[in-house]
Amino acid sequence: MWVQQKPNGKYQYFENYKDPLTDKFKTVSVTLPTNKRTDQKAAERILGEKIRALSLHPSKSKSISFKSLTAAYVKSQHSSRKASTAKTTEFKMKVLCDLIGEDSLVKNLTAPYVRKQLQASRSNEEVTNTTYNERLKYFKALMRWAYEEELVSDINYLAKLKKKPESHKAEKMKYLEGEELQALIAGMAVREWQLVTQFLALSGLRIGELMALEDADIDLFAREIHVTKTFSLITYAIDTTKTDTSTRDVYMQDELFDCARECAEYKKEIIEMFGHPSSHFFQTIDGGRIHYDAYRKYFSENTLRIVGRSLTPHALRHTHVALLAEHGISLDAISRRLGHSDSQITREIYFHVTERMREKENAAIKNVSFLSFSYPEQKKKA
Repeated sequence: MWVQQKPNGKYQYFENYKDPLTDKFKTVSVTLPTNKRTDQKAAERILGEKIRALSLHPSKSKSISFKSLTAAYVKSQHSSRKASTAKTTEFKMKVLCDLIGEDSLVKNLTAPYVRKQLQASRSNEEVTNTTYNERLKYFKALMRWAYEEELVSDINYLAKLKKKPESHKAEKMKYLEGEELQALIAGMAVREWQLVTQFLALSGLRIGELMALEDADIDLFAREIHVTKTFSLITYAIDTTKTDTSTRDVYMQDELFDCARECAEYKKEIIEMFGHPSSHFFQTIDGGRIHYDAYRKYFSENTLRIVGRSLTPHALRHTHVALLAEHGISLDAISRRLGHSDSQITREIYFHVTERMREKENAAIKNVSFLSFSYPEQKKKA
C-alpha cells in the first residue's frame, strides 16, 4: 500500500491486486482525511474489502467438492421450498453424493463419468431406465442451480446426458388393467384397505391427498371432492398441495359417488363400534389418520398375490389415467382432473393405452369383409 496527498489536503491510499478475469494487475484506492496511524489501518481494511469483492469470480469456486455443492443446494431448497419438497431434495442429494463421490471436484465432472455413475447400483438394487432418468433429473437441476449461483462456470456437458427410453413393459408395470383392478379389490380381505383402493383408483387422488381429506371436503350434494391440502409422507404433517394446479375439485362419477357414500357409512360403523369420532374422512379406529406404511405393505403384498407384480399405491393414480384413456377421455381433461399443469408420466401412460387400443382396433378390422364377391381378373391386352 502507498499513499499520496491530494491538492485539497486529503490523503489517497492505493493498493494493487490481480484481476481474475484478465490476470492483469489493477489498482484500488480510498481517500481519508489524514495520514495518521489510525487512518492507515482503516485504509488497509477498506482496500482489502474492495479487493476481496472485486476478486469474487466463478474461477475461485470451481474447485468446490460435490459434497459442498449439494450441501449448499439443500440449504437453498430449505429456505425457498416447502419442507416436504426440501426433504425430498435432501434425500436425492445424498443418493447423488453416494454415486458421484462426495470428494469429487465439480470442475472435473464429465458426461461419460456422470453417465456411468448414475447407472451404478446401490445395495444391489436394480437400476432401471426409470431410476436412471430420475437420478439424471435431480443431477441436472443441481448443476443448473450451481451455474446460476456462479459456483460452476461451465455446464455445457449436460446436453450430452440424455434420458433413457422406457419400454412399454415398464409403462405397463405402472398401472393395473380394468380386470386386474376388479380382481384386486375383490381379493382384498380388509374392508378399510379395499375402500381406500377403490377410492384412489376411481378418483385419481394421490395417497397424501386422500389422507388429508376431511368430512367437509366431500360434497355429496355437488358431487365434488375438494382437494385443498395434502398429508406429507416426509414431514408427517398437513401441507399445501404439490402445485397450484393440484388444488382442485374432483367430480364424482357414479361409481366414485357410491364409493364415497360407502366410505362414509364405514366410518360411522367404526365410530359406533370403537368411539373416537374425528373430522378425518378416512380414519383409524382410534380417530387418527390412516397409516400409509400399513396400507403400502398390504397393497404391495396383495398386488403381488393377485395380479402377479408388486406395486405401490401410486399405481392407482396411473390406473385412473389408463381407465379414463380407455373410455376416450382427452389427455387435457385427465390432466385437469389429476391437477397436473404438465405431466410426462400421464402423457406416456395415456399414449401407451391409446396406442394399444388402436392396435386392437386394427386387429379387429383386419379381416372384416364388406364385399361378398371377388374382383374379376383384368383382361390381358391383345
